[in-house]
Amino acid sequence: MHEEARHKARALRENRWGRRRGEVHIEWPPVELRHVRYFLAVAEYRNFRRAAEQLHIAQPPLSRQIRQLEEDLGVTLFLRTKRRVELTKAGEAFLEEARKLIVQAGHAAQAARHAQKGESGIVRVGVASGLGGTVSKVVFAHRGEWPAVEVECKDVFSTLQNEALNSGEIDVGFMRPPIDSLHLDSCRLFEEEFVAVLPKSHRLAKRRFLKLKDVADEPLIIFDRSFSTGLYDKVLGLYSRQGLTPHLTLTHVEAHEEAGAIMIASGKGIFVGAGATVNRSVAGLELASIPLDEPEGKIDVCAAWRKGEDSAVIVSFLETMRRVYKVAGAKKKGAGNRKAKASEI
Repeated sequence: MHEEARHKARALRENRWGRRRGEVHIEWPPVELRHVRYFLAVAEYRNFRRAAEQLHIAQPPLSRQIRQLEEDLGVTLFLRTKRRVELTKAGEAFLEEARKLIVQAGHAAQAARHAQKGESGIVRVGVASGLGGTVSKVVFAHRGEWPAVEVECKDVFSTLQNEALNSGEIDVGFMRPPIDSLHLDSCRLFEEEFVAVLPKSHRLAKRRFLKLKDVADEPLIIFDRSFSTGLYDKVLGLYSRQGLTPHLTLTHVEAHEEAGAIMIASGKGIFVGAGATVNRSVAGLELASIPLDEPEGKIDVCAAWRKGEDSAVIVSFLETMRRVYKVAGAKKKGAGNRKAKASEI
């Protein structure tokens, strides 16, 4: 055991010279950050008395701390004479790394403070079909106030967002009902009115409004129910309550996506629903988006997040969302940095 200890001690004290530019390579053991600060002060002033004055400590304790640092490292950092203090080769090598260490420690402390205040970090956002414009308003507003926060957006169908939030895949979901109220908190942002999307060549394409009965005989292009159960049920419920039976064409795409636009433009059917207001060319195809004049032809657009959410960066994003959409209880911009839960906003 004693022999092994002597070998370890010798290894700590052994300077390993590099082959380029006479660099000293040393494997440093863990050291205390305050010892590094003391070392930098002495290295800067090359004088223990002046370094002690700058550090606001007495000279003897400073000398003891430097000796302790040298013992921990197993090297001599300074050559001491009555007139001057000089760095050894090992001291010069340690000086370069010590400066980097102090800068990095400052960055780490600043990052921690920013994260606690919600000023930096990552927010992962789920975007339901057709809600890109809704989300972008919040993202742009939040970026203007907190530029260090990274907002990652991904397309997730409304129904799938419940599971994505519970599993931690996303932090905030912009979606349509239903919402898993047992595990998630949510707020209503606005009400989205239904539209009918037709080819511009359609005989009804120039109408300002349409009744459901006007398009009841048209084939209805609709997505799989598992993607957005609330929207699916709402659309078919409109038909059912008026005694109408839609001619369904199931698809995995929406009217504002290229594949969906092609289906509509080619006469495969029409689209009735929310989030597909198309007033421009999609994939080079001209489509008409016409409001549906039905009292029940609308659905809520909501934001949802995990119950008890206390991440400052997520709570801050939710505060911005509430301000943008004037949701009750929204805080004024820049009001306080108290760490709050999302349910308190």
